[in-house]
Amino acid sequence: MVDPGQPVSKAPRGEKSRRLAEELRRGIAELRWPDGRLPTEQSLAREQGVSLNTVRRAVDLLVADGLIYRRQGSGTYVAPGRDSAGPVVGMCVPSMTYYYPRVIAGVEAELTRRGGQLLIRSTGYDVARERSAAQGMLAAGAAGLLLVPEPRTDPMRQLAEFEALGLPVVTVERRFATETDQHEFVCSNHAAGAYAAVRHLVSLGHRRIGYLERHSPFTADAVGTGFRTALSDAGLDADGTPHIGRPRWESSDVEGFLDELLAAGATAALCFADREAALLVAAALRRGLRVPEDVSVVGYDDEVADLSEVPLTAVSPAKAEVGRLAARALLRRIEKPDAPVVQQLVVPRLIVRDSTGPAG
Repeated sequence: MVDPGQPVSKAPRGEKSRRLAEELRRGIAELRWPDGRLPTEQSLAREQGVSLNTVRRAVDLLVADGLIYRRQGSGTYVAPGRDSAGPVVGMCVPSMTYYYPRVIAGVEAELTRRGGQLLIRSTGYDVARERSAAQGMLAAGAAGLLLVPEPRTDPMRQLAEFEALGLPVVTVERRFATETDQHEFVCSNHAAGAYAAVRHLVSLGHRRIGYLERHSPFTADAVGTGFRTALSDAGLDADGTPHIGRPRWESSDVEGFLDELLAAGATAALCFADREAALLVAAALRRGLRVPEDVSVVGYDDEVADLSEVPLTAVSPAKAEVGRLAARALLRRIEKPDAPVVQQLVVPRLIVRDSTGPAG
């Protein structure tokens, strides 16, 4: 994960182009280049202290997302449609550097297609900043809000706060999961993602599968539910292998988990998230174990899974699609305030790479 205040030039190797793409995306959202023309690639390279190739890869990412386009012999421009008379939408996200950039890209693509514009603020997982950002975007003329709210102990009070804003709100990658949910949301079905990961391992002949969990109030419970349900449906004992959670995992902690995994006779593990899975792969290799021949490992989020020493099989939430659907839901709510409330779940995909194989 990259510190949002960290210069692009200080980002880890392999992350610079993505970090620069996120910085350019933020500049586009903030209308930093009102004439629609981005600085030259040479200028960006000098300003950010990175190579020209890094800039080109970053620009390629935004071209692929439909946010910008190259005009031969002229330069790079923001895609048309941003200055039309479509609605202005506000979006609050906890981070601009991990997980959410692709969600934002999906929102941008849909709004561009519909002639809308996006105001975006990062809250740093801070409730007070979230509230202030939402109020600021309302004052700036936002016709509706896409929110990734911080968890609170009273979900019904949170719903009341949303209603008090006086304009349409769709939550993104957050749901209250109560029987009386009345808010509109678009979320990844993380339980289904974990279920697919375990079923993949079972299909490869693994019968003892551990779970390494980083505590998260947003995702971990759902991933754990999918893990246990998949084992149960396969007739396997969820209590037979380690299921350990921590607020943060370090290399020494993962070494201990690997000890328990091997002692239990496990041949595979699901890890939440990619960083933890990469740590487990590194620990196994230090022991002289082979991945996947001796132990198979699955990551979650697919943010940095392909950068692991052994590229990780990983659950990949459809982040851009979540963003597109959330934008569509909010635009529909703006256009038709009395339309029925729609709550949408998007099932993640499993991306199979080198870290999983048949049980030995």
